[in-house]
Amino acid sequence: MNVYHKAGPSTSPPVATVMDALAAVLPDAHRTTLRHFFSQGRVLLNDQPARSLKQPVLPNDRVTIADARVRPTELPAGLKIIHQDADVIVVDKPPGLLTATHAQETRPTVLALLNRYVSRANGKNKIFLVHRLDQHASGLLVFARGIKALHHLKAQFRDHSITREYHVLVHGSPDPAQGRLSGNLIEGPDRIVRPCPANRGRPAILDYRLISPATPAVPLSHLQCRLFTGRKHQIRVQFDAAGHPVVGDPVYGHTQY
Repeated sequence: MNVYHKAGPSTSPPVATVMDALAAVLPDAHRTTLRHFFSQGRVLLNDQPARSLKQPVLPNDRVTIADARVRPTELPAGLKIIHQDADVIVVDKPPGLLTATHAQETRPTVLALLNRYVSRANGKNKIFLVHRLDQHASGLLVFARGIKALHHLKAQFRDHSITREYHVLVHGSPDPAQGRLSGNLIEGPDRIVRPCPANRGRPAILDYRLISPATPAVPLSHLQCRLFTGRKHQIRVQFDAAGHPVVGDPVYGHTQY
């Protein structure tokens, strides 16, 4: 949609917010429609995703509604924005990229790349880490765009009021084809996570369902897993303990595939 608003010079009356600019360009559009454009990440301020519909529009700023076909938004290192609004950014993380680490880390991380990306629109903008994925896992990561949103999202992950599902390849075929893995896990001084007695560590629970069984030609099974806890390396450790290590896991599994 090649519709945009460009604020006038400093002598012109300023448009107060991004929403005001959208309403000025599309006076017949319902505000719900404009909010929908924003939730899709299609509202741009100076060619960068607007962080809020209340974001100020300054003289010579340009507000654009991007074509739907340009979604999802491309980011460096193979990242893609799947959803964004005033409170949340959801990205699709490729395998091999760290989620986040210490401040002195020189390797790229999702958190650092996102913070750099959003800061182009506003230097005061900041992204907050809600949860993690292992470096070699791919999938959706949720980030907060403010402290209030961070607290709400952290609470949802802590209370397990959201559903977390993963797909994984393991060696062999679990029996039964659908079941639950549960037990306590503990991280040792070597940073390796191991099963432990019930009076130590922390509980770890997941359900799994067989999608594609192993065959003589390809002795690997495709499973769908649902986490009820979020322990470090939980899926990898629990399936290794069950005799079905995750394919390609250099720590807990086998690496021949």
